[in-house]
Amino acid sequence: MSVLSRKREAEAEAEDTRARAQLLARSMVLARAAAPMVKTAGMAARDGARSAATWAAPRVNGARAWTAPRIEQSGLAIRDTIAPKISETLTATARRVDVPPVPPVVEVTARRRRWLKVGAGTALLAAVGAAAVVVVLRRRNDAIDKAPEEAVEAGISPQAAQDGQLRGGADGSGAEENVTSNFPAT
Repeated sequence: MSVLSRKREAEAEAEDTRARAQLLARSMVLARAAAPMVKTAGMAARDGARSAATWAAPRVNGARAWTAPRIEQSGLAIRDTIAPKISETLTATARRVDVPPVPPVVEVTARRRRWLKVGAGTALLAAVGAAAVVVVLRRRNDAIDKAPEEAVEAGISPQAAQDGQLRGGADGSGAEENVTSNFPAT
């Protein structure tokens, strides 16, 4: 490269640098000129905000004073009317959602077994009672069937023996024999 071309490049770079410096200087001048206007605008905004706050403060306090009793009334009305209903609903829902207590398995089976034993015992007792009645009735029938034969031997008419007339003397002796003969000993 030649010396002239290097010189031209250096001059071009210097001119670019000068143009940039001039632009920066111009913006600095504008900023300095705008600084008082910005300061004035800031002060005006601050003063405007103060006056707006001064104007709004009594009106906001008045609105708050008007609203506070109404909010309190609403809260009391909700507490007295809606809150109990909501509370009852939540309580009922909690009871429905809650897991029911599970009784021990041993108690459930013990109760079932106990009722089975009671039922079986009752049935067995009824069967034994029925068998006893059958045995007593059969023995009675056998005694009634034998009574006419014994009555003939004792000298009483068979009809009187079947009707249950007692054998015995005028003094009442022999009544015990009559009772035991109608119901033989086991």
